[in-house]
Amino acid sequence: MLEDLEHHLEADPAPEAGTGGVPWTPPAGLGPLPAELAPRAQALVAALNAAAARTAAARDGIAAHLAAVRSVPLAEDGGSSVYLDVAG
Repeated sequence: MLEDLEHHLEADPAPEAGTGGVPWTPPAGLGPLPAELAPRAQALVAALNAAAARTAAARDGIAAHLAAVRSVPLAEDGGSSVYLDVAG
């Protein structure tokens, strides 16, 4: 089961929103995690948390860019703005 999670993480470490990724659910009846697999599972959890943090940071950056674009007023005639003051 760890192989499946590792493979998915390696194949797409930060999937794009809306790509239809299927959440992983553990199979029933696995029992407790063997002690020798604990370090590997902890490394996988850390990698998943890092991927989630990168995805959240990307989302926040995109939201900031969208807010900046939305703040640009339209030209008086309803068309697109020709100039954008990026210094002020």
